[in-house]
Amino acid sequence: MKIKLLTIALCGALSQTSLADNNSDDNSYYPHMKKYEVTITNAHAYHVLTPTVVTVHKPRFKLFTIANPASEGLAHQAENGDPSVLLSELDANPYVINATTNGELVPPGNSTTIEIMAPHRSRISVSSMLAGTNDAFIAVRGMKTPKRRSQSRASVYDAGSEANNEDCAFIPGPPCSPESGNMRATDEAEGFVTLSNGIHGIKDLSPQDSDWRGPVATVSIKRVHK
Repeated sequence: MKIKLLTIALCGALSQTSLADNNSDDNSYYPHMKKYEVTITNAHAYHVLTPTVVTVHKPRFKLFTIANPASEGLAHQAENGDPSVLLSELDANPYVINATTNGELVPPGNSTTIEIMAPHRSRISVSSMLAGTNDAFIAVRGMKTPKRRSQSRASVYDAGSEANNEDCAFIPGPPCSPESGNMRATDEAEGFVTLSNGIHGIKDLSPQDSDWRGPVATVSIKRVHK
């Protein structure tokens, strides 16, 4: 059963999570931790972004690979916006240094900023669900920690874990109601991560409002101090 987006919003303060450095076997690779501000801006006119996960990791880590199945945690985030399973996965991954979420929804035209500690030569990846979809999510992968600041556009991907039936019974966010989105449609799911092909008006969603062409968010990383 899916977790309702409204519940996530109400429990946002409780969902704040930060992982300690679990790379004690290779700390010499990252001698100095610095503070960074990661700002996610929603550039879509209608879609809400669910709580964002920011992950600091070694270059070898991949949040996902195109044409391969999404992890259970990423699929869980992409289907209902809940980041908890993904954060648990990241906590257990030896190539992940730090990960966090501030539990905030990001309405159209708004931004949220997440502070995180990251060492020199590490990478930052970001993921968040488009709430008004079956299993579409925005992501940037492997951004280098900048000397001052950097910015990237976040593409839209399909987790491939749920069929894109555009039925509000399977969609946790607007334009569907808070009471919807409790069901999963897995029978005709792709089974692997792809670039999302958007909204086609199959059932309850309007392409005029909900579709997109190209990236729908930006991710900016700013180093806070030297």
